[in-house]
Amino acid sequence: MNFTLEGKIIYNHKQVLRRTQLCFCLVPIFFLLRYFILFFYLRSMGNVFLGFGFSFVITLLLLPPIIRLAKAQKLFVPRHYRKVHTTEVSALGGLAIFSSALISFLLFVDAVNFPDIRYVVATGLLMFFVGLRDDFHPVSPKTKMLSQLLAVVVLVFFAQIEIDFFRHWVDGSLGHGLDVFATIFLMMWIINAFNFIDGIDLLASFYAFIVFSIMGVWFLLVGQMDYSLLLLSLSGAFLAFMIFNYSPSKIFMGDTGTLSVGLLLAISVIKLDDINSIINSPWQLYSAPGIAFGFVAIPLTDSARVAVLRLAKGVSPLKGDKNHIHHLFLRLGWKQNKTAFFIGFMTALIIAINFMLDYFRFSSWGIITVDLLIILLLYLLLLFSLRKRGVA
Repeated sequence: MNFTLEGKIIYNHKQVLRRTQLCFCLVPIFFLLRYFILFFYLRSMGNVFLGFGFSFVITLLLLPPIIRLAKAQKLFVPRHYRKVHTTEVSALGGLAIFSSALISFLLFVDAVNFPDIRYVVATGLLMFFVGLRDDFHPVSPKTKMLSQLLAVVVLVFFAQIEIDFFRHWVDGSLGHGLDVFATIFLMMWIINAFNFIDGIDLLASFYAFIVFSIMGVWFLLVGQMDYSLLLLSLSGAFLAFMIFNYSPSKIFMGDTGTLSVGLLLAISVIKLDDINSIINSPWQLYSAPGIAFGFVAIPLTDSARVAVLRLAKGVSPLKGDKNHIHHLFLRLGWKQNKTAFFIGFMTALIIAINFMLDYFRFSSWGIITVDLLIILLLYLLLLFSLRKRGVA
């Protein structure tokens, strides 16, 4: 039966029936597809939180036997290793942290959709074994720097992990070459800056827990499940490690932890800006480089300040001393735990301020300037308090 208007066929009842049936067929398919997508999204989210939980539990189970083994075999750090510590303590905590995070990450990662995994894991293992060697028998600063350079070069040239800055100002291969050089320099700076803040109980572990937790959640919100899994697995490991690293510490992180974790921190900071530039998400950042700087602002500025002081004295910037920010707090009479919590919460505050400034569309340079002013004010207050007490 056809329906007509002034001799023109408008529609056929059979066509209406077929289209109605098609609509009724498409509706359940649509809802099935929707729940199918939701299922895999929630499954991916579930894997992230499972990674956090597994890493926490594995670290919690590994640390007591490692502590007992270190005591039985007298695997303690040299007396000069930790000038603020008086008891014999092992520096094999990084063994539990990195192993637990790596196991949890590999258990739940979608390796097919994460092509950089082989380079991230390989370079992380390189730093892990160099640090492990150093915790048993001291490795020269030159060897450490060369191993860091090798790891960073592999990541830059094979995993294409690099900053995107100079090529906007300089055309051609020169701009790209400057970006490569800047990336290598920045990553090595972050690795060593993280190593430097591991000078008192709890500080490096609490700082790492805050930074990896916040970054891990951001990667989760923008749908980057693999990097979120990596960072939250590290976060879970550090949460467990803090129980044993609380002063008086039962175990230190050691170079086994600081070198490998420092490398992963450097990768994450650069990937935050890189991924932010290609995503389409409500959580996309307006000034990602400024946000990224906030995660490493205190370690970078502190290491730069100390390096300048050492060079001014004609000393190698890699030679240890007691001029880091945590040492200044100790001179004021603060306890190690109090110092660690304060610096950790200052880091969280800077990150929070950065996200707020990003919301109000501040530029990256504006955010970085605010961060540097906050840290400068902190140092001025510290130095004023030290002079007032006569211990500067």
